[in-house]
Amino acid sequence: MTPELRLIRYFVTVAEEGNITKAARRLHIAQPSLSAALRQLETQLGVELLRRNGRQLALTPAGELLRRRGRELLTDADAVVAAVRGAAVGGRLRLGVSPTARYELAPRLLAVCASTSPGVMVYTQEDTTGALVRGVADGHLDAAITFCVSEPPPSSVELVPLHEERAVAHLAADHPLARERSVTLAQLADEHVLVAASPDSSGYSDRVFAAFRVSDLEPKTLPDPYPDLGLQAVRERRGIVIYVRSAYPEQLEGSAFVDIEPAFTLPFHLAVPRHSRNPGSDVLIAAARDLRARLPAEDAGVAAAGPS
Repeated sequence: MTPELRLIRYFVTVAEEGNITKAARRLHIAQPSLSAALRQLETQLGVELLRRNGRQLALTPAGELLRRRGRELLTDADAVVAAVRGAAVGGRLRLGVSPTARYELAPRLLAVCASTSPGVMVYTQEDTTGALVRGVADGHLDAAITFCVSEPPPSSVELVPLHEERAVAHLAADHPLARERSVTLAQLADEHVLVAASPDSSGYSDRVFAAFRVSDLEPKTLPDPYPDLGLQAVRERRGIVIYVRSAYPEQLEGSAFVDIEPAFTLPFHLAVPRHSRNPGSDVLIAAARDLRARLPAEDAGVAAAGPS
């Protein structure tokens, strides 16, 4: 018997969370119902997928295979559903874009949408992450690519994970540290670290502060005086910026980008309405999941920075 996709989705979520209680919360179902669904899946397949030892869960070899191949199956299924809905829906979708995503993430997401749902026209507009989240919450946007959302977002907004990208130090090309292969946060703490001037980007600033606090450091910070992701201020040697490389053009004269050790990541999400959303938004959600599966994963040892 071929199991329902629903059961496979349940199992993959449990495998990703490593905890049935957390998975049930993420799936918005009761824990006993989820446990029963997992037993049903194991019965239908005739194999053991999970070994339970108290509250600890471990994947069997069969479970590890289903975790990996099941995620691929679900991504393909989501793309098929989105394509069918997109062909029927057509029309116009309003996508907000963080300036951080303009060079790489947004074009790649739009390319996936175009290939899977050519009947959907996506119109974009850039704004700060805070403004984009408000736009999704009040219905002015159907979805938005956000960068370092302040936690928590409004209850009416759902965040679909899109990408975790390693943070780098953006320095003037003639800065003494620009010649290094990597720099530490202790070295950067002696610099003026440019942070967001707008409260609409406070989630980004909070993550920068959190990264330093993990290393018991207190950085010297300066609000970025220009709305250009630190480009001009870095060139004027007012300070350095901790950001993601994909936020800038591939060739950028006058700038240098250096890895930070210990490494940490900064997150992108697709923000969508939790309820009463445009049917075409499912096209973007499926495209976001498809793109996330395609993007190279960061090293397992790279931590995700967040407010503490």
